[in-house]
Amino acid sequence: MSDTAENTAEDTAEHSVGDAVKDILTARHGAALVVTFDRPEVLNAFRDRTFAELGAALDEAERDETVRAVVLTGRGRAFSSGVDLTETRERLSRTASRDLAATVEDFQDVTRRLVAFPKTVISAVNGIAVGVGAELAIASDLRIAAEEAEFAFMEVRRGLYPTNGVLYFLPRLVGHGRAADLLLSGERIGAAEALGAGLVSRVVPGEDLLATAVALAETIGSAAPVPVGLIRRHLRRTWELDLEGVLALEVEGCLACLRSADLAEGLHAFGDGRGPEFHGD
Repeated sequence: MSDTAENTAEDTAEHSVGDAVKDILTARHGAALVVTFDRPEVLNAFRDRTFAELGAALDEAERDETVRAVVLTGRGRAFSSGVDLTETRERLSRTASRDLAATVEDFQDVTRRLVAFPKTVISAVNGIAVGVGAELAIASDLRIAAEEAEFAFMEVRRGLYPTNGVLYFLPRLVGHGRAADLLLSGERIGAAEALGAGLVSRVVPGEDLLATAVALAETIGSAAPVPVGLIRRHLRRTWELDLEGVLALEVEGCLACLRSADLAEGLHAFGDGRGPEFHGD
């Protein structure tokens, strides 16, 4: 089963026979590819197949030049309740102790993929985000939460250890003290508290969540791709640099934009009183 709550009849009813062949569904909404975790009967718990399908969806988005951003969300009451513990227990029982490190490192590849991904990733957290659900969210560029969303890093309550870069990302989002509180207590926090802590940037009614995330993806997608890509990459590096190092990144970014054809388009569009049409060159 999953890492959190029991199944409900309502959750099971949402999962149609036709959808049962996929753990993840994808749909285009303008410039955004919406990736929906679709195992609501187990609160969108991730199994090996789910990770593989997420990788395939990211491959699809990376190849398609018309996709400017990816929106991750879940169906039903959860964003994701974590890994499927039944499958995890079975895998651990088959894995020799000498191979456990490689197993953990393979699990961490989803974070490596999101960090290296060339397009903006927005997590639209619709409900419970625990374990890998919370990890995917904090590895994304942006997080928007529905009012009913909840976050928890519950590994200490399962005898487990945080993975997927939690010890790297979480203190950078909420500060060292708040991160320690969340990781050592394993307690859940609601969307309003997550907003106050800086874990998410916006909280909206649940019925508005996807539209808000897609609109944000469209806004980012309409901006010039060169500075958007550089800002995403550079923001992840600033914590390891001093002021001079960050100033050097700014020089790098400015020079890349000054060499870009999109700069001329942006200036001409401003002068013409129209919206720019950027192409990323």
